[in-house]
Amino acid sequence: MALYGGLLVINVALTAVFWARSRSVLYRLLLIGWGTTVASFVAQGLLTVNALVMTIGFASVFPVNLAFAALLAHAAQVRVPYRRLVWLVIGAMVVASVSFQLGASFFWVGLPVALAVAAPSLVVVGLAAARWGALSTSVRALAASCFLFSLHNLDWPLLRNRPEFAALGFTLAVLIVFALSITAPAVVLEELTERQARVATEVDAARRIQNMILPREPALSGLEIVTHMRPAEQVGGDYFDVYGGEGDDWVLLGDVTGHGLGAGLVMLMTQSTIASILRARPGITPSELNFIANRVLCSNLQRLGEKRHMTVVSIRRVAPTEFAISGCHDDLFVWRSSDGSIERVAVEHFPMGIGFLGELTLEDFRESTFRMEAGDVLFVGTDGVTEAARHGDPTKGLFGDEPLREILATHGARPLAEIRDALLVRLDRFTGGTYLDDVAFIIIRMGEAST
Repeated sequence: MALYGGLLVINVALTAVFWARSRSVLYRLLLIGWGTTVASFVAQGLLTVNALVMTIGFASVFPVNLAFAALLAHAAQVRVPYRRLVWLVIGAMVVASVSFQLGASFFWVGLPVALAVAAPSLVVVGLAAARWGALSTSVRALAASCFLFSLHNLDWPLLRNRPEFAALGFTLAVLIVFALSITAPAVVLEELTERQARVATEVDAARRIQNMILPREPALSGLEIVTHMRPAEQVGGDYFDVYGGEGDDWVLLGDVTGHGLGAGLVMLMTQSTIASILRARPGITPSELNFIANRVLCSNLQRLGEKRHMTVVSIRRVAPTEFAISGCHDDLFVWRSSDGSIERVAVEHFPMGIGFLGELTLEDFRESTFRMEAGDVLFVGTDGVTEAARHGDPTKGLFGDEPLREILATHGARPLAEIRDALLVRLDRFTGGTYLDDVAFIIIRMGEAST
């Protein structure tokens, strides 16, 4: 009895730890199974007054059998007829009560309840057997363990009231607990491993799509451009794009709230939305572009139930040296080649970014202009740069604007690749290689041909 109780306590403790960490429905079913087993063990030990009371105590095994049957059904992809099974055990209790009142023997009082208690696993094993060839080895082993468990339930009216078979009953119970202790966690681990593999495949596909959709060698007439993208996870929520056409050059950059797969999917949605608008509306202004993108993104995110928004900056070249800008984003920086000064360009043209406030009107989206002369360098980046944390700990300080301004001031006249590399070296040294947010930026130099 001590061995049996000890096994149950160990299984409950271990399963509770795994469930607390993963919150998986499979571990929850397993925890219910072991928890109700402990409760049933206690109930059967206390309820021993007469045949009917003992039968009531044994009925507490029903939720145990049902929990393991539900786990098997989930793994075997079959359905559990919960309502019918519950009515079956209720009816069995009524029959047992009537039999006891009529003076029936222990066997006839306990048999109806034993059949009802054993029913969940027997039914599910039968359903699983219909697709036996499609089941994995671990699921088949769990089915066999559940079947043996139900057979042991069926011997209860034969052995429970006969003390000479008590040792045999406990021995069988211990062996079945051992079997379930091995097969049930094996099924859970197999299912979770397969699920993680599927998620990893989906994430990898999203990452590859995201990398493919970003411009590999962005180029605009009269401008030199370098870019950088580093997601905090496999899939990032930062976004940049470059479009060039006949007198219609665009530079776009944004940052979706959060990071990871959800942010990456919103980023892909935003990219396709903005690309579609630019192709459908040549000559659109940056403020109009952001207005329409906001309406579309708000609608899509509402359908998805996503609580995200996206800071964005949209820049359009309206003259050889003049750019129109509209956005809600971190400020931009321009290194002036004429005197080496650093100019800050504010990006505060509408509230909250796009995808958050669907009721904004076109009048709520403003825009401004700035100029770039030959040799000037423009830096457009997400807050993953300025808010990078020292050694991955925000309490130790953030990267801020000053190091970025220093790099532009020191390397502004150097090739753009050197500016990018100097910034990345400085960021890696500051963060220790631990990035809590996605990092993306574009560096642009105005060429001599544009003057």
